Amino acid sequence: MELQILLILIIAFIFLGPEGMLNVATKLGELARQARELIDQLRMEAYMEEFNKKILEEEKRMKEEEAPPEDIAEELKEELEDVLEEEKEEKKEDESGKTPGNASNGTSERA
Repeated sequence: MELQILLILIIAFIFLGPEGMLNVATKLGELARQARELIDQLRMEAYMEEFNKKILEEEKRMKEEEAPPEDIAEELKEELEDVLEEEKEEKKEDESGKTPGNASNGTSERA
């Protein structure tokens, strides 16, 4: 492969001469630069497209996980009812545990 490239360069030098080779090399360099820029641009666009796709998927996932306000209100109402029931049960237990002779009203007896 390297030998073939060297042979092509020698033949081009013979036909084009030093000035012609310089022009061809300049144009090939410009073409390579443009090709590199195009490839970089395509890579950037593909990256941005993939990045945007991930953002949209994440937003969609977050919206699906987010509960609608009606559900949240219903859940809060149920939790409040549970807490109130527990407090009522604790009050009943406290009242049933007290006896008339106990002085457990929070004041301490002084001797």
